[in-house]
Amino acid sequence: MLSLILFGLICIILMHKTYKFMYDRPPNFPPGPPRIPILGSYLLMLLMNRKDLHFAALTLSKWYKSKVIGMYLGGTLTVICHDSDGVKEILNRNEFDGRADIYLARMRDPHHNLRGIFFTEGPFWKNQRRFTLRHLRDYGFGRRFTDLEIEVRDEICLFMDILKQGPKYPHEKEFMKNGYCLVPDIFFASSGNAFLKIMSGDKLPRSEQGILFETGRRGVQFQAAGDDYGKLLSVIPWIRHIFPEKSDYINLRDGNKGLYEYIKSIIDRHMETFDETHDRNFIDLYIQQIRAQQKEGTEDPYFRYEQLILICVDFFFPALTGVPITLALLFQRVLLQPEILTKLQKEIDEVVGRGRLPGLDDRINLPYVEATVREIMRFETLVPSSIPHKAMVDTKFMGYDIPAGSFVIPGLYALHNDPKVWGDPHVFRPERFIGDDGKLSLKSDRSLPFGAGKRLCAGETFARNTLFLMVAALSQNFTIKQPPGEKLPDLSKNFTGIVRMTPQYWLKFEWR
Repeated sequence: MLSLILFGLICIILMHKTYKFMYDRPPNFPPGPPRIPILGSYLLMLLMNRKDLHFAALTLSKWYKSKVIGMYLGGTLTVICHDSDGVKEILNRNEFDGRADIYLARMRDPHHNLRGIFFTEGPFWKNQRRFTLRHLRDYGFGRRFTDLEIEVRDEICLFMDILKQGPKYPHEKEFMKNGYCLVPDIFFASSGNAFLKIMSGDKLPRSEQGILFETGRRGVQFQAAGDDYGKLLSVIPWIRHIFPEKSDYINLRDGNKGLYEYIKSIIDRHMETFDETHDRNFIDLYIQQIRAQQKEGTEDPYFRYEQLILICVDFFFPALTGVPITLALLFQRVLLQPEILTKLQKEIDEVVGRGRLPGLDDRINLPYVEATVREIMRFETLVPSSIPHKAMVDTKFMGYDIPAGSFVIPGLYALHNDPKVWGDPHVFRPERFIGDDGKLSLKSDRSLPFGAGKRLCAGETFARNTLFLMVAALSQNFTIKQPPGEKLPDLSKNFTGIVRMTPQYWLKFEWR
């Protein structure tokens, strides 16, 4: 009898402790789901919607009737915001400028150190960000720069020549077959080569662009293997030793290695040919700082060889893949709504004609082109959950108490699909950005595809300009067709890795 009573007491104590563990959270923390050991609430989200975790988070918001929800991702307190004003507040408050320390960020460096710009924080991040942006601007990055526009247009002309002449080199035959082009791969070189010129002062001729296609594919491999919150690897990193393939560690590792090794090879060539009396490009300027700190014997220097590699990866990676993936999403939409291309062509024919390529000076007179670019970035939010922020101090947010160290996730997808902001957010309608006077209405654009505040994506201007020029040029000169017998795109096959993506597909760019 006594043993039964003792057993019952033990069961009650265990049940109490289990319940307390599952539902315990800091005082006045946002409502959210229970947790289990090791995984926290991450397993629940995977079970709800493994393909698109931001949809799972939105469902939880509905369950708990709150635009702000709180949970544990692994052992880390996490706040996810789906309120439009709250999203902007997260992006603009200094208290949330920290970055989540996750394995996905550390694995990019061979020694698993946090380096680069995107995943660092504090004085180190501010120093490196300030230096990088200041000097990249000198070469046209982050601002309107005639020389850079010329470079982008040269790449577009080369791209159009490839479409006209057909594949000439072995790498081109991989993404061009029987007049059809593999999307997004076909766009890698045009976007990547333009940024390569900014970063290293050189760009690759057509015959040598195979490395850009291979590196672009590696970049997409890395992005496809991730998810909104850093993958299971960031919750339990040791799982890579047990399930290296099922955990997607192999894909992440190989994708990252392709990018890292390519950038490293460029920097190594610069180190070998460096001349301190002659600055050729941004990489040379950074090497100068490395050498200066070495001469001074600076303890724990900010400027390091390994840091330079990750800075260049941070900027080259989205330039190489972000524009092509966005174009893939746009042309998928054009196949579903062919009237979009008709309107683009009509506007360009009336304003520019067909005797020259559209330029950035034409932008003000091509509101539908610009509106289409803005609408695809709203409609298909490239990074639906942004890159996770971190609370640097204990703070208040929308009436809740947020402890220091908590991950804070601004739901960009929720902002871009808020009916109170957009009216009909699930309709692709570029006209929403055009005023009654027929001109582009910037005040109508409340989207934040590149984020905001000090963590604003530094590549916004480059991406917007490149997308405008490419969409305008391709619409001016081509119609698009699917292979015979191919069904219209099935949007259910789109998925969210680190970014929103389409599967590869084939398109024919047919001269008008």
